[in-house]
Amino acid sequence: MANNSKKAAQDLGLGEKVIQENRTRYVNRDGSFNVHRKGVWETGSFSPYHAILNISWPRFYFGVFAYYVLANLVFTSLYFFSGEKAFPQIAELGAQARFGELFFYSVQVITTLGSSPLHPANFRSEVVLAIEAMVGMLGFALGASLMFARFSNPAPGIIFSRKAVISPYQGVTGFMFRIINNRSHELVQVGAVVTLAITGKDGKRSFQQLGLERDNVLVLPLHWTIVHPIDKNSPLYGLNAQDLSKANAEFVVSVTAVDQDLSKMVYTRTSYRFNEVVMNARFSNIIEHNVQGTVVVDPKRIHEIEKL
Repeated sequence: MANNSKKAAQDLGLGEKVIQENRTRYVNRDGSFNVHRKGVWETGSFSPYHAILNISWPRFYFGVFAYYVLANLVFTSLYFFSGEKAFPQIAELGAQARFGELFFYSVQVITTLGSSPLHPANFRSEVVLAIEAMVGMLGFALGASLMFARFSNPAPGIIFSRKAVISPYQGVTGFMFRIINNRSHELVQVGAVVTLAITGKDGKRSFQQLGLERDNVLVLPLHWTIVHPIDKNSPLYGLNAQDLSKANAEFVVSVTAVDQDLSKMVYTRTSYRFNEVVMNARFSNIIEHNVQGTVVVDPKRIHEIEKL
């Protein structure tokens, strides 16, 4: 019973069948699980809200701009097909010029500027105007809400070193990687869990949680080197790079912390595969001092390693 509880505690939650049948890494470097669900666009399965919260800022701004342009093109087309006399002021213009004028008229309607000299002159164009005005108000309210939700949704801002290393550590060797707080605010109650996914001689995948030299720190103002001592009790004891490759080893890392300013828990994760672990290497010293003697750490140097 105790063994079953221990096994459940070390499972990633993917399920035994997924664990055994997966042929690639379980967790991508960006923290996303490398397991995909079919039919995600079916009703009730896809959540636009969560998708918008999780995309990058450039993609978010591009999506807002694309929606803005597309909405104006749709209403411009509706105005255009309302008839040549729907807007008498531009009735004499050619089709291309009229479409351009109607596009910028639509821009002013949807943004509630209302400074255009154009005015609809038939029932169809007036209906389109009423609909566009409503869509504009709702759209900007929704956009502002999503903007606020993204700003209020705390991202941990933790950078993981691109490589992990195995190097001498306190009389033995240790599996190590570095993380750094890339935000100006502090993270507190920071905890780390490292799970080793490995294929045994029987061809079955198993998970083992690795004991860490320190699995939590009270504050993470700068960086933290997380170490798993490879002693006789470690599943990595006696293994070399070739052994890790044969076992298709993957080190799944999960970090949790509390954002001090927002008092909210934040999460992030990544993984290191066997080919992302450098043997007989150590991380470069990235601690510097300014003229006042204050410790300075450059986040860009977190990835630097030195061969022994």
